[in-house]
Amino acid sequence: MKSKNVIMVGLFLLLPFTATAQQHIEKTFDALRQSKAQKEVWSEHTIEKDPETGKLKGLSDIYDFLITDPQNKNLVTAIELAFRQDEGKAYSVRTGNRGGEEHYTSLAVGNSNTGGVAIGLMKGSKYTYALFLDPKDSARQHRYAYALEWVDNGDKIRGRIAKTYATTQEHRRSIRQTRTISINGNTFKIDDNSFSLGSGFPFDNNSAFDNDSIFSYGLKSSESWLSEFNTFKNLFLKNPTGTAANYHVSHIYKLCKNADCLDDAEKAMVLKELEKMKKAAKDDFIKQMFEMSMERLNK
Repeated sequence: MKSKNVIMVGLFLLLPFTATAQQHIEKTFDALRQSKAQKEVWSEHTIEKDPETGKLKGLSDIYDFLITDPQNKNLVTAIELAFRQDEGKAYSVRTGNRGGEEHYTSLAVGNSNTGGVAIGLMKGSKYTYALFLDPKDSARQHRYAYALEWVDNGDKIRGRIAKTYATTQEHRRSIRQTRTISINGNTFKIDDNSFSLGSGFPFDNNSAFDNDSIFSYGLKSSESWLSEFNTFKNLFLKNPTGTAANYHVSHIYKLCKNADCLDDAEKAMVLKELEKMKKAAKDDFIKQMFEMSMERLNK
Protein backbone atom coordinates (compact mmCIF):
# COMPACT_ATOMS: atom_id res chain seq x y z
CA MET A 1 0.00 0.00 0.00
CA LYS A 2 2.85 2.38 0.82
CA SER A 3 4.41 1.90 -2.61
CA LYS A 4 1.05 2.65 -4.25
CA ASN A 5 0.84 5.93 -2.33
CA VAL A 6 4.31 6.90 -3.52
CA ILE A 7 3.41 6.08 -7.13
CA MET A 8 0.12 8.00 -6.90
CA VAL A 9 1.82 11.15 -5.60
CA GLY A 10 4.54 10.84 -8.22
CA LEU A 11 2.02 10.62 -11.03
CA PHE A 12 0.21 13.72 -9.81
CA LEU A 13 3.44 15.70 -9.85
CA LEU A 14 4.27 14.61 -13.39
CA LEU A 15 0.99 15.82 -14.85
CA PRO A 16 1.41 18.65 -17.40
CA PHE A 17 0.38 22.19 -16.50
CA THR A 18 -3.05 22.47 -18.09
CA ALA A 19 -5.66 23.40 -15.48
CA THR A 20 -5.23 26.11 -12.87
CA ALA A 21 -2.17 27.96 -11.64
CA GLN A 22 -2.31 25.90 -8.46
CA GLN A 23 -3.01 22.49 -10.03
CA HIS A 24 0.00 20.75 -8.45
CA ILE A 25 -1.07 21.86 -4.98
CA GLU A 26 -4.68 20.79 -5.62
CA LYS A 27 -3.62 17.32 -6.73
CA THR A 28 -1.25 16.66 -3.83
CA PHE A 29 -3.94 17.88 -1.39
CA ASP A 30 -6.28 15.29 -2.93
CA ALA A 31 -3.57 12.62 -2.79
CA LEU A 32 -3.06 13.15 0.93
CA ARG A 33 -6.78 13.15 1.73
CA GLN A 34 -7.35 9.95 -0.24
CA SER A 35 -4.32 8.12 1.12
CA LYS A 36 -4.87 5.35 3.66
CA ALA A 37 -1.43 6.14 5.09
CA GLN A 38 -2.92 9.07 7.03
CA LYS A 39 -5.84 9.52 9.40
CA GLU A 40 -8.37 12.32 9.28
CA VAL A 41 -8.45 14.12 12.65
CA TRP A 42 -10.91 16.87 11.79
CA SER A 43 -12.27 18.56 8.70
CA GLU A 44 -14.66 21.34 7.80
CA HIS A 45 -16.00 22.64 4.51
CA THR A 46 -18.01 25.84 4.09
CA ILE A 47 -19.13 27.61 0.96
CA GLU A 48 -21.07 30.80 0.30
CA LYS A 49 -22.68 31.82 -2.98
CA ASP A 50 -24.68 34.76 -4.19
CA PRO A 51 -28.32 33.60 -3.86
CA GLU A 52 -29.34 35.31 -7.10
CA THR A 53 -26.43 34.57 -9.43
CA GLY A 54 -24.97 31.47 -7.80
CA LYS A 55 -21.52 33.08 -8.04
CA LEU A 56 -18.97 31.94 -5.48
CA LYS A 57 -18.44 34.50 -2.71
CA GLY A 58 -16.48 32.60 -0.06
CA LEU A 59 -15.06 29.16 0.63
CA SER A 60 -13.05 27.42 3.31
CA ASP A 61 -11.86 23.83 3.20
CA ILE A 62 -9.86 22.64 6.23
CA TYR A 63 -8.41 19.17 6.75
CA ASP A 64 -6.39 18.14 9.82
CA PHE A 65 -4.46 14.90 9.47
CA LEU A 66 -2.16 12.51 11.33
CA ILE A 67 0.56 10.31 9.82
CA THR A 68 1.77 7.69 12.32
CA ASP A 69 4.33 5.95 10.07
CA PRO A 70 7.35 8.20 9.33
CA GLN A 71 7.91 6.25 6.09
CA ASN A 72 4.85 8.06 4.70
CA LYS A 73 6.39 11.53 5.02
CA ASN A 74 6.37 11.58 1.23
CA LEU A 75 2.75 12.75 1.37
CA VAL A 76 3.87 16.00 3.01
CA THR A 77 7.06 16.25 0.96
CA ALA A 78 4.99 16.03 -2.22
CA ILE A 79 2.87 19.01 -1.10
CA GLU A 80 6.01 21.03 -0.30
CA LEU A 81 7.29 20.32 -3.80
CA ALA A 82 3.91 21.24 -5.30
CA PHE A 83 4.06 24.66 -3.64
CA ARG A 84 7.46 25.25 -5.21
CA GLN A 85 6.15 24.13 -8.60
CA ASP A 86 3.14 26.48 -8.46
CA GLU A 87 4.66 29.47 -6.68
CA GLY A 88 5.63 31.12 -9.96
CA LYS A 89 1.94 31.73 -10.63
CA ALA A 90 1.18 32.98 -7.09
CA TYR A 91 1.13 36.68 -6.24
CA SER A 92 2.12 36.00 -2.62
CA VAL A 93 3.98 33.12 -0.98
CA ARG A 94 5.05 32.83 2.63
CA THR A 95 6.79 30.17 4.70
CA GLY A 96 7.60 29.98 8.38
CA ASN A 97 8.82 27.65 11.11
CA ARG A 98 7.86 29.42 14.33
CA GLY A 99 4.42 28.01 14.92
CA GLY A 100 2.51 29.09 18.01
CA GLU A 101 -0.06 31.62 19.20
CA GLU A 102 2.24 34.59 18.62
CA HIS A 103 3.16 33.64 15.05
CA TYR A 104 0.31 32.54 12.87
CA THR A 105 -1.57 33.45 9.74
CA SER A 106 -5.29 33.97 9.25
CA LEU A 107 -6.40 33.23 5.72
CA ALA A 108 -9.45 35.36 4.94
CA VAL A 109 -12.74 33.87 3.77
CA GLY A 110 -15.30 35.80 1.72
CA ASN A 111 -15.46 39.57 1.58
CA SER A 112 -14.51 40.57 5.11
CA ASN A 113 -11.96 40.12 7.87
CA THR A 114 -14.53 38.70 10.29
CA GLY A 115 -13.69 35.10 9.52
CA GLY A 116 -10.63 33.11 8.56
CA VAL A 117 -8.66 29.90 8.73
CA ALA A 118 -5.74 29.72 11.15
CA ILE A 119 -2.38 28.46 9.90
CA GLY A 120 0.66 28.33 12.19
CA LEU A 121 -1.03 27.79 15.58
CA MET A 122 0.69 24.44 16.18
CA LYS A 123 3.70 24.98 18.41
CA GLY A 124 6.94 24.21 16.61
CA SER A 125 5.28 23.75 13.24
CA LYS A 126 6.46 24.57 9.75
CA TYR A 127 4.00 26.18 7.39
CA THR A 128 3.63 27.67 3.96
CA TYR A 129 0.84 29.38 2.07
CA ALA A 130 0.34 30.81 -1.40
CA LEU A 131 -2.24 33.19 -2.85
CA PHE A 132 -3.49 32.99 -6.44
CA LEU A 133 -5.81 35.37 -8.25
CA ASP A 134 -9.08 33.85 -9.44
CA PRO A 135 -8.63 33.56 -13.24
CA LYS A 136 -12.40 33.90 -13.73
CA ASP A 137 -12.48 37.30 -12.03
CA SER A 138 -11.61 39.93 -14.65
CA ALA A 139 -11.68 42.63 -11.95
CA ARG A 140 -8.85 40.82 -10.11
CA GLN A 141 -10.62 41.22 -6.77
CA HIS A 142 -10.80 37.58 -5.66
CA ARG A 143 -8.17 35.04 -4.82
CA TYR A 144 -7.64 31.43 -3.74
CA ALA A 145 -5.35 30.68 -0.81
CA TYR A 146 -3.67 27.32 -0.17
CA ALA A 147 -1.82 26.41 3.00
CA LEU A 148 0.11 23.56 4.56
CA GLU A 149 1.16 23.29 8.20
CA TRP A 150 2.83 20.32 9.87
CA VAL A 151 4.76 19.21 12.95
CA ASP A 152 7.22 16.34 12.51
CA ASN A 153 7.79 14.55 15.82
CA GLY A 154 9.94 11.82 14.32
CA ASP A 155 7.51 8.96 14.88
CA LYS A 156 4.46 10.84 13.62
CA ILE A 157 3.41 13.92 11.69
CA ARG A 158 0.33 15.97 12.45
CA GLY A 159 -0.72 18.75 10.17
CA ARG A 160 -3.31 20.77 8.31
CA ILE A 161 -4.02 21.57 4.70
CA ALA A 162 -6.44 24.37 3.87
CA LYS A 163 -7.97 26.20 0.96
CA THR A 164 -9.96 29.45 1.11
CA TYR A 165 -11.61 31.79 -1.36
CA ALA A 166 -11.93 35.48 -0.59
CA THR A 167 -11.52 38.97 -1.93
CA THR A 168 -7.91 40.13 -1.99
CA GLN A 169 -6.52 42.02 0.97
CA GLU A 170 -6.03 45.06 -1.27
CA HIS A 171 -9.72 45.03 -2.22
CA ARG A 172 -10.84 44.64 1.41
CA ARG A 173 -8.70 47.60 2.40
CA SER A 174 -10.25 49.71 -0.37
CA ILE A 175 -13.74 49.25 1.08
CA ARG A 176 -12.99 49.69 4.78
CA GLN A 177 -16.09 49.70 6.89
CA THR A 178 -16.71 50.57 10.52
CA ARG A 179 -18.95 48.50 12.73
CA THR A 180 -20.41 49.34 16.12
CA ILE A 181 -20.40 46.79 18.92
CA SER A 182 -21.92 47.02 22.38
CA ILE A 183 -20.40 45.54 25.53
CA ASN A 184 -22.64 45.85 28.59
CA GLY A 185 -24.12 49.10 27.34
CA ASN A 186 -20.80 50.59 26.26
CA THR A 187 -20.55 51.35 22.54
CA PHE A 188 -17.34 50.99 20.55
CA LYS A 189 -16.62 51.66 16.86
CA ILE A 190 -14.29 49.08 15.35
CA ASP A 191 -12.74 49.09 11.89
CA ASP A 192 -13.88 45.95 10.05
CA ASN A 193 -10.35 45.38 8.79
CA SER A 194 -9.01 45.02 12.31
CA PHE A 195 -10.93 41.77 12.78
CA SER A 196 -9.92 38.30 11.72
CA LEU A 197 -9.92 34.60 12.51
CA GLY A 198 -13.05 32.91 13.78
CA SER A 199 -15.73 35.45 14.53
CA GLY A 200 -13.12 38.21 14.62
CA PHE A 201 -9.89 39.24 16.31
CA PRO A 202 -9.92 43.01 16.86
CA PHE A 203 -6.64 44.91 17.06
CA ASP A 204 -5.75 48.56 16.97
CA ASN A 205 -3.36 50.28 14.57
CA ASN A 206 -0.38 49.52 16.82
CA SER A 207 -0.62 45.82 16.10
CA ALA A 208 1.16 44.14 13.22
CA PHE A 209 -1.64 41.94 12.00
CA ASP A 210 -3.62 41.61 8.80
CA ASN A 211 -5.56 38.75 7.26
CA ASP A 212 -3.30 36.65 5.02
CA SER A 213 -0.25 37.81 6.98
CA ILE A 214 1.73 36.80 10.04
CA PHE A 215 0.30 37.79 13.38
CA SER A 216 2.23 39.35 16.24
CA TYR A 217 0.96 41.04 19.34
CA GLY A 218 1.02 44.81 19.59
CA LEU A 219 0.07 47.21 22.37
CA LYS A 220 -3.72 47.28 22.66
CA SER A 221 -6.00 50.11 23.57
CA SER A 222 -8.70 49.39 26.16
CA GLU A 223 -11.34 49.46 23.41
CA SER A 224 -9.41 46.92 21.38
CA TRP A 225 -8.81 44.71 24.43
CA LEU A 226 -12.50 44.73 25.36
CA SER A 227 -13.72 44.00 21.85
CA GLU A 228 -11.27 41.10 21.56
CA PHE A 229 -12.41 39.77 24.93
CA ASN A 230 -16.04 40.08 23.85
CA THR A 231 -15.33 38.11 20.67
CA PHE A 232 -13.84 35.17 22.57
CA LYS A 233 -16.53 35.37 25.23
CA ASN A 234 -19.23 35.00 22.56
CA LEU A 235 -17.33 32.17 20.85
CA PHE A 236 -17.10 30.28 24.14
CA LEU A 237 -20.70 30.85 25.20
CA LYS A 238 -21.92 29.75 21.78
CA ASN A 239 -20.51 26.27 22.44
CA PRO A 240 -18.96 25.91 25.94
CA THR A 241 -18.47 22.16 25.53
CA GLY A 242 -17.11 22.20 21.97
CA THR A 243 -13.63 21.17 20.90
CA ALA A 244 -12.59 24.81 20.43
CA ALA A 245 -13.63 25.83 23.96
CA ASN A 246 -10.17 25.19 25.41
CA TYR A 247 -8.58 27.48 22.84
CA HIS A 248 -11.09 30.27 23.48
CA VAL A 249 -10.58 30.03 27.24
CA SER A 250 -6.79 29.96 26.87
CA HIS A 251 -6.90 33.15 24.82
CA ILE A 252 -9.14 34.82 27.41
CA TYR A 253 -6.66 33.82 30.11
CA LYS A 254 -3.81 35.30 28.06
CA LEU A 255 -5.74 38.54 27.71
CA CYS A 256 -6.35 38.73 31.44
CA LYS A 257 -2.63 38.33 32.09
CA ASN A 258 -2.05 41.44 29.99
CA ALA A 259 -4.83 43.80 31.04
CA ASP A 260 -2.84 46.87 32.09
CA CYS A 261 -4.71 48.98 29.55
CA LEU A 262 -8.00 48.58 31.48
CA ASP A 263 -9.15 50.91 34.23
CA ASP A 264 -10.95 49.70 37.39
CA ALA A 265 -14.44 50.12 35.93
CA GLU A 266 -13.52 48.16 32.83
CA LYS A 267 -11.95 45.39 34.90
CA ALA A 268 -15.11 45.17 37.01
CA MET A 269 -17.16 44.79 33.84
CA VAL A 270 -14.91 42.01 32.58
CA LEU A 271 -15.05 40.19 35.94
CA LYS A 272 -18.85 39.98 35.67
CA GLU A 273 -18.52 38.42 32.22
CA LEU A 274 -15.93 35.93 33.50
CA GLU A 275 -18.38 34.86 36.20
CA LYS A 276 -21.03 34.21 33.55
CA MET A 277 -18.62 32.08 31.54
CA LYS A 278 -17.53 30.15 34.61
CA LYS A 279 -21.16 29.26 35.34
CA ALA A 280 -21.64 28.11 31.76
CA ALA A 281 -18.53 25.90 31.86
CA LYS A 282 -19.02 22.16 32.38
CA ASP A 283 -15.37 21.16 32.58
CA ASP A 284 -13.58 21.60 35.93
CA PHE A 285 -10.30 22.58 34.28
CA ILE A 286 -12.01 25.32 32.28
CA LYS A 287 -13.68 26.60 35.45
CA GLN A 288 -10.25 26.81 37.07
CA MET A 289 -8.95 28.72 34.04
CA PHE A 290 -11.69 31.30 34.54
CA GLU A 291 -10.81 31.57 38.25
CA MET A 292 -7.17 32.13 37.35
CA SER A 293 -8.21 34.72 34.76
CA MET A 294 -10.09 36.63 37.44
CA GLU A 295 -7.10 36.44 39.76
CA ARG A 296 -4.78 37.76 37.04
CA LEU A 297 -7.20 40.55 36.26
CA ASN A 298 -7.21 41.69 39.89
CA LYS A 299 -3.43 41.92 40.15
